[in-house]
Amino acid sequence: IQLPLPETSYARNIYWVYGIVLKDEIDFDAAEAMKRLAAKGVGCRPFFWPMHEQPVLQKMGLFKEADLPIAAKLARRGFYIPSGMALREDQIREVAGIVAEVIR
Repeated sequence: IQLPLPETSYARNIYWVYGIVLKDEIDFDAAEAMKRLAAKGVGCRPFFWPMHEQPVLQKMGLFKEADLPIAAKLARRGFYIPSGMALREDQIREVAGIVAEVIR
């Protein structure tokens, strides 16, 4: 999996959401990963859907010729796992362990 960057030269991540992206070597997509995680009690959310694939914008005639492969790939390979200031260390470790188990 690809994890968020903790820090760059211009910013520090505050992890208001914690998104992970499944690498190409993993033979299932984010929807399947979220299904497997839900079966183990870990709720997840999908990444935001790319604008060029949103029906309401397509109906407006926007993004007709758009080819945005990175946005499309992130939407299908990325998802958010539980995060937040209220999570305890033991809960974080439990979620991380379940994610590692499901992704293997």
